[in-house]
Amino acid sequence: MDKQLHIVDSETCNGDGLCVDVCPNGAIEMVDEIAATMDDRAESCIVCGQCVAVCPTEALCLQAMPEEDFERLKRPSFGFEQFHEFLRTRRSVRLFKDKEVAREDIDKILLAAATAPMGFPPHTTEVVVIDEPDELKFLLEFLVNHYDGLIKSFSNPIGRAFIRLATGAEIYGELRDHVVEVATNANEDYRRDKTDRYMYGAPALMVFHASRWTTSYEENGHLVCHHAMLAALSLGLGTTIIGMIPPVVERSKELRARYGIPKDNRVLTSLILGHPKYRYRQGIRRDLAGVQFNCVEH
Repeated sequence: MDKQLHIVDSETCNGDGLCVDVCPNGAIEMVDEIAATMDDRAESCIVCGQCVAVCPTEALCLQAMPEEDFERLKRPSFGFEQFHEFLRTRRSVRLFKDKEVAREDIDKILLAAATAPMGFPPHTTEVVVIDEPDELKFLLEFLVNHYDGLIKSFSNPIGRAFIRLATGAEIYGELRDHVVEVATNANEDYRRDKTDRYMYGAPALMVFHASRWTTSYEENGHLVCHHAMLAALSLGLGTTIIGMIPPVVERSKELRARYGIPKDNRVLTSLILGHPKYRYRQGIRRDLAGVQFNCVEH
C-alpha cells in the first residue's frame, strides 16, 4: 500500500479528527491539526473509504478510490414503521404474469445489490442474469435431466452410498429428506405438461457466484442476493430465492462455461423474479427461532 494513500487539502481540513476516529485500523493521525497517513500503519488500510465518507469538508481523498466512487448522501425519508411495513409486503412469488422484466429494472436491481455490505472491499460477488426465454427453457431442461440422474442414483443402495460418501452426512440428509422428493415431483410435472417447478416460469433469473479464495465470499454473495430481492420488491416485482439451481450450475462444466463462471468461483444462490400474477392482501407473521440477551451459563 502506498504510504501516501491519503491526500489531504490542508486549506479545507478543519482538524476535527473525525477521519482518525472512524478509521477501523488506525491508519490516520493528526499532525499539526491536519489529517495524515501513519507511515507505520499504512499497510493496514483496507480501503474502506470511511475516512473520506465522514469528512464534512471533503478535504480528504484516497488514491485507491477515485472521487467519483463517493456520492453525497441524503437522510432516509422513512422511519422504522415504514421500513417494517415494506418488509412485511415481501412474499415468495412463484406465479408470474406473462410479461418480461425490463432491462432498466434489472439495471436498477443490480445497482441496489451492489450496495450490500462486503466482508472486505472490493466486491467479489458476480451475477449472471438470464432473461431470454430460449435460455431459460434450455436451463429448465438441463435441470430436469440433472435431477433425473440424482433420483436414479437414490433409487438403489450403491448409488445412495456413493452420494453419502461424496457429499457428507449433512448434505446427504438434505438430499434424502428434501431434494429428491421435490425433484421427483418437479420432473413428473414437467414430463406431464411441461410445468416448471424449478424456476416457476419466471421471466428472469439471477445467479450469484464469487471467488472461493476471498474473505467472507459466501456471506457477501447472500447479502447481495438479499439486496437484489428487496430492490425488486421496491419495483413491484416478485421474487423467490431458489436453492435447486446453484448446485447444478456449480457442478456442471457445461453450464459454468456457458455462463462465464470462473473455475475458482463458487455458485452460491439464485433468485427468480418477475411481475406477480396476484397481489397478496395479508402478511404472515414471522418470528425468530429464539432470542436471548446476555446469556450466562450458571
